[in-house]
Amino acid sequence: MTRSTSPLNPIPDAPPAYRRGPHWIAVFAAVFTLPLLFVGGSVTTYQVGLAVPDWPTTFGVNMFLYDFWNAPFGVRVEHTHRLYGAAVGLATLALCGWFLAFESRRWMKGLAVAALVVVIVQGILGGTRVTQLSTLLAALHGCLGQAFFAMMTALAVTTGRDWLRADRPAPDLAKLRAHSVFNLALIYGQVALGASVRHFGGLSPALIHGGLALAILASTVVFLARARRVSAPRSVVRAAWVQVVVASIQIALGLGAFVSLLPFGGLPRPVGFYQAVVRTGHQTNGAVLLAASLALTLKAFRRLGPSNPTEPAASPSNPSAQVPLEVLA
Repeated sequence: MTRSTSPLNPIPDAPPAYRRGPHWIAVFAAVFTLPLLFVGGSVTTYQVGLAVPDWPTTFGVNMFLYDFWNAPFGVRVEHTHRLYGAAVGLATLALCGWFLAFESRRWMKGLAVAALVVVIVQGILGGTRVTQLSTLLAALHGCLGQAFFAMMTALAVTTGRDWLRADRPAPDLAKLRAHSVFNLALIYGQVALGASVRHFGGLSPALIHGGLALAILASTVVFLARARRVSAPRSVVRAAWVQVVVASIQIALGLGAFVSLLPFGGLPRPVGFYQAVVRTGHQTNGAVLLAASLALTLKAFRRLGPSNPTEPAASPSNPSAQVPLEVLA
């Protein structure tokens, strides 16, 4: 009898060897996606989401043939967002095809297909936001975009050299796995709240958003302290440091965005260049924080095992349990 595997700790009898090509293709896809979030955030910051009134055409012209260089500023920003979104969609399609053809792990194939489905839904959601004149769909579009970037980051993490090392999981003495999931949920809730503030405004939601940001920073710092105290695996501690640094940057950018948004009148008004950079940077860095938190969660489940030796090993009916390294005869 051989041991079973689980997606979060898939250490098979013969672990797949690290391959530089697939990993760096996944890294490139994730890095290529991030500027799309900044461009999309700029659409919201400059309030030009409806600068182009139709979709999938642009003023009745094929989107890829429209001469947007000579268009007004708002149209250029919105149309650039559309073109970049199409480019990310094609890159995701190519990445999914690569994984389906050459990746041996079934759950990795599933994750690649899920990423492709999400980017397709994201494109449709963005277009429907225009045709339906819906601010709610615009907010959902922003939330899903950040989740998509986190998925692309997960593909990069799970093809990496560190992930494919068949090390014995260390005991999770400080319940770091549960803490990492808590932080991940908290951060995505913050993403949704931030989308509400950006699209609907309001002083009270902004203040709640700021308070939750401080709670997230405190929770990430506590996680790092606990990980260092119990001498957690190096990859987990490094990922925790990244999470704390990105959360700190997010606080600084959030303060700048808060000041630039005062008095929260909710009415369109001119946005200066530096205001736009800070506000859009805050939104984009939020996606980086979400991705960093997901990467930390994956590494925590990969490198940490049950602190109670009587916990069951992973099985198809219990895939969240850890897998022992020895092969059971």
